[in-house]
Amino acid sequence: MKQKQLFLIMAAMVGLGAASVAPAWAEDAADAVPAGTAESLPPSSSAVKNPANSIAGSAYESSGIPIGTSRQKNPIRAGGVNIYADVATDYGYDDNVTQSNAASAASSSYFGVRPTVAAEVLHRADSYALAYLGDYRRYPDYDANNTNTNNLLFNASNVFTGRASLAWGLAYMDVHDPLGSTDRSSGTTTTPDHHRDLMANATFRYGAEDAKGKLEFDAGVGNKRYLNNHITTESADVDNTNLGARFFYRVAPKTQLFVEGSRTTYDYQNDILLLTNTDYRYLLGAKWDVTAATTGTIKLGEQFKQFDSSSRNDFTGFSWEASIRWKPLTYSTVDFLAGRSATDPSGANVSYVITQNNSVSWRHDWTNYFHSTAAAGYQRSHYAGSDRSDRLNTYSAGVMYDMRRWLGIGLEYNYTRRHSTEDTYDYLRHLTLLKLEASF
Repeated sequence: MKQKQLFLIMAAMVGLGAASVAPAWAEDAADAVPAGTAESLPPSSSAVKNPANSIAGSAYESSGIPIGTSRQKNPIRAGGVNIYADVATDYGYDDNVTQSNAASAASSSYFGVRPTVAAEVLHRADSYALAYLGDYRRYPDYDANNTNTNNLLFNASNVFTGRASLAWGLAYMDVHDPLGSTDRSSGTTTTPDHHRDLMANATFRYGAEDAKGKLEFDAGVGNKRYLNNHITTESADVDNTNLGARFFYRVAPKTQLFVEGSRTTYDYQNDILLLTNTDYRYLLGAKWDVTAATTGTIKLGEQFKQFDSSSRNDFTGFSWEASIRWKPLTYSTVDFLAGRSATDPSGANVSYVITQNNSVSWRHDWTNYFHSTAAAGYQRSHYAGSDRSDRLNTYSAGVMYDMRRWLGIGLEYNYTRRHSTEDTYDYLRHLTLLKLEASF
């Protein structure tokens, strides 16, 4: 109850703060930049993902639609519609398909195809985008891991006045949890968990881009339903609702401070593990684009996770997230992504998992046609109410050669190692890929 009251008080403070600076707000509307463009920074909320959450926070931050990332910068134009079509193929070898310990690890060659078709309509300051994203994977030596993923995404941005705008989106996701990526699939199932998700979210923004103050309000709903492995997945079907608000205050031409509050419910449909809960977060943050070399967002504060069942222990603790991009050269980009929060378990019989994640990635364009990428990550997870603690290390490196502007060929290597206080969850994985990318 105290968290609900605090959330309402915080929302009221955000509204009062907006009223106090309204006369100083500028008239020009913010430029609508489609989320997911090549220049966009990964949202800080993606640093630590909750497996039970299917809703993005701010609709302005992430839509998942790859407009602007296509190799073909000149789209096909048909009656005012811009069409982008891409396909990426991978062929390689995975020495631990099941992401399990040495006793039950299985290896296989691998072939994957990922087609993408996106259509965009621009009308004055408004934009609308519809995309299909497919992911078809085949493991000749481990057929049980063959999967077909089909996602349909819609995203829109509407500018109503010089101060008011709205970003909103809808999604249908037909996806699989890779073997070993959840606790319920670690050593207990031989086929990936298959689920379908429905999502809708919107963010209303009041305030011009260069205004002294700016308000945002979020709302979203999500629905996740598993289609197989019901012995282990029957307790994972969940509905989400999300409400959030933030108030930005500009302290310098390229720097804003903000206060943010959010409330997300996780309503498990077959709650045999008694995990239905409400997650409250109250954060203070900073967002900056000081120079062409540095941009970023950092937010930190308190997280409260309250369970409907008194048999579960509530969580109260420190939570933070950060997303920072550094461009030391125009042709070199370094991204830092980090965060800490309490998330819902993915099969383990505990109340929550405290996860801290840190990662860095680097892309460098050696010439106009030769590029390299490298990344490293470290994640620490503590399972509340148990002695289990995991450490996950990931490393990757790759190169890409552009044979044509629309065609590229490359190599990639991925290394993953998990150490757990429970040996069942230890594993080591090497994945090597030959890649081909094309745009039409």
